[in-house]
Amino acid sequence: MTQLKQKRILLIEDNPGDIKLFEEAVSAEELNIVLDIVEDGEAALEYFDNLKKNNFNNSPSIVISDLNIPKINGLDVIKKFKLDPIFKVIPIIVLSTSNLDSDIKECYSSHVNAFLVKPIGIDEFFNLVKLIDQFWLRTSHLASI
Repeated sequence: MTQLKQKRILLIEDNPGDIKLFEEAVSAEELNIVLDIVEDGEAALEYFDNLKKNNFNNSPSIVISDLNIPKINGLDVIKKFKLDPIFKVIPIIVLSTSNLDSDIKECYSSHVNAFLVKPIGIDEFFNLVKLIDQFWLRTSHLASI
């Protein structure tokens, strides 16, 4: 079997339990993923600025963001990412506890590529991470930057 190239995910999440679950899912499913984790909107924008300063070296393949994060909310961070002519080609997936139609519409109107509701159970959460890997990192053809 061919070794797949390691992919990078930027996870924007403030909940330590959800961060731990995501890390454990990547490990348990033996996914070939490097996780960059930032815990608030301000840190996400700093991450973005650092990428720009480094000519987008080690850019994430995808971004997964919660909506309700401290300092600068997730949707404002996403809007900023999508304004950049280079960074806007990176798919952004919202992973939120919200299932409000207004949140979903606003996210898609802001060019989010997928809106997923956080599962409650551990097995379901692990399965969701595996599905994200299978679709976004193994099946989809992503733009290189």
